[in-house]
Amino acid sequence: MNRRTIFLYVCLSSLLLPAAGAQTQAPPTWYTVRPGDSLETIAARFLGTSQRWPEIHRLNPDIANPNRIEPGLRIRMPGFLPALPAARVNRISRRVEAKPSPIAWESAQVGDVLVERDGVRTYQKSSAEMQFTDGARVVVTEDSLVFLRKSGSTLRGVERKSIEIVEGQADLEARSGPAPQAPEVEVLIGGTRATSRPGPAGTSQARARKAEGGGAKVMVYGGAGEVEAGGARVEVAEGMGTSVEAQGPPSPPEKLLPAPRLGDPEAGSERACADPWLSWEAVPEAASYTVEVCRDAGCAELVDRRPGHSGPPWRPAALPVGDLYWRVTARSRSGLDGYPSPTAALRVTSDRTELPAPSGSLQVTGPQVRVGEKLIVAPAARVEVAATDANGAPARWIPVVGGREETAWPAAWTPGEQVAEAIALDGCGNRGAVAPVAFVVDAEPPVLKLEVGDREYHRERLAPDSESDRRRLKGRRNTKHLREDWSSNAGVLRVAFPWLKKEKDAQAVERSVTVTSTHPQAFVAVPDTEVSVDGKAVAPNGAGGILWIAVEDAGAGVDQVVLNARTEGERVVLEVEAKDLVGNVSRQEVVFRQAAGAAAE
Repeated sequence: MNRRTIFLYVCLSSLLLPAAGAQTQAPPTWYTVRPGDSLETIAARFLGTSQRWPEIHRLNPDIANPNRIEPGLRIRMPGFLPALPAARVNRISRRVEAKPSPIAWESAQVGDVLVERDGVRTYQKSSAEMQFTDGARVVVTEDSLVFLRKSGSTLRGVERKSIEIVEGQADLEARSGPAPQAPEVEVLIGGTRATSRPGPAGTSQARARKAEGGGAKVMVYGGAGEVEAGGARVEVAEGMGTSVEAQGPPSPPEKLLPAPRLGDPEAGSERACADPWLSWEAVPEAASYTVEVCRDAGCAELVDRRPGHSGPPWRPAALPVGDLYWRVTARSRSGLDGYPSPTAALRVTSDRTELPAPSGSLQVTGPQVRVGEKLIVAPAARVEVAATDANGAPARWIPVVGGREETAWPAAWTPGEQVAEAIALDGCGNRGAVAPVAFVVDAEPPVLKLEVGDREYHRERLAPDSESDRRRLKGRRNTKHLREDWSSNAGVLRVAFPWLKKEKDAQAVERSVTVTSTHPQAFVAVPDTEVSVDGKAVAPNGAGGILWIAVEDAGAGVDQVVLNARTEGERVVLEVEAKDLVGNVSRQEVVFRQAAGAAAE
């Protein structure tokens, strides 16, 4: 095993010692008997007085002689308030061993009491948490070896815990207690000495690591710190870190990277497999990431760990079924760890791995028309996705627009060519690409076109398309009315101009008619008539001739035209409402009036 080695020298403040005979409740713990121990000496050390040895005896009735107990025997304790440096093992994950000096290594258990010169050893993907009587916490991660020893050093009269890291990394957390002095933690890494102390909030959080080449990395997440090496000293404020070369002084403190923002799965999610994908937002300037999966929110019970990962996402080989937590830490190019992300709860409900990717289909809904190979839709078109996992159950999906993953489809599509794609995700986070759909967004409504000219000018437009058309239109090409082709089941729209007295219909017939045609058009004789559209003159001088009216659409094509004619005093108004095949609508008014100076017929 490539094992990291960490030596911790711990000294607890005498201010934490209880008064003689004091009674304090604490969780039951286990102590391994050392050579020369008796129940009286153990009671004096951990319960504050030798007179309390019967309490220990009642918890261990198998001890025949309280004055003669065998070294190596694990005995249960009712709780302890130590008169010597001591820590309690609070959490254990996987393979963890303890060495109750001078007894040989043995499997560690939650509740074990560690005293001076005792050790804890963790193996791959294993971890342990130790807590001292003042509340300070040390989390030992995988491949580590930790020993506790009495430091004997002081700082401004305050005794403190001292941790020497020969190899590896230690996370420390301390909180101010009722004592007037704040607890301080000293870390020794080769020739580097660092201290951490609580800030105004009363807590300190720090991480120290032996760097490659014999240097050190110190990160302060809460409170404040001081680092001394090579005859130089720097103050490290909260949110800062410093690097130390093997023989050099500390570098100027630099700002730590922020905590990565976790993505999928969201906190509280379930995954129906043991190898779910874990994703997060990349942190600018991050050189690598460390991903951890744990059984507790504080990540003291390690399940899996991936240091040096290049970037999101990451997929573990196989996680256990049950409730877990995961977090990510970004590491800068200088080797300093940024803030760990808050842990996110994750429930694994299946031990299956390597499930097939989900699949799906995509379709565009709403008004649409296919012109040749092109699918033309309106800006408000919607895209629907049907996705299923390998078992045929519904799966989640993510929209992809322009090659980018989005949270939703656009409320309105940009005119022009578009491609809609999607990613299907199953209950394990497996991703499958959904076949894309290409379409053209038509946002332009039909256009009303008008031109005035003589018969020769309109010769091609006036020519009927077939013999049946010629017979049907015989005698109508010279009419001064709107052409009767603009008709529907509602009837023919006929309009007479009041100033043309010789017309058969002296008054305009007011009616509405809907015409369904892809190329609707009409012809109007306009002698001595001014024509304007939405206030803009088309034939301002009433020169006469024939007015050609047409509705055209270069995109989806014309669907229908609704015509309304009405007279308003000495003018005739023709309202034209045109809609194309995807729902775009235009509205315009054509106004006819007698030309200035023209005499009524």
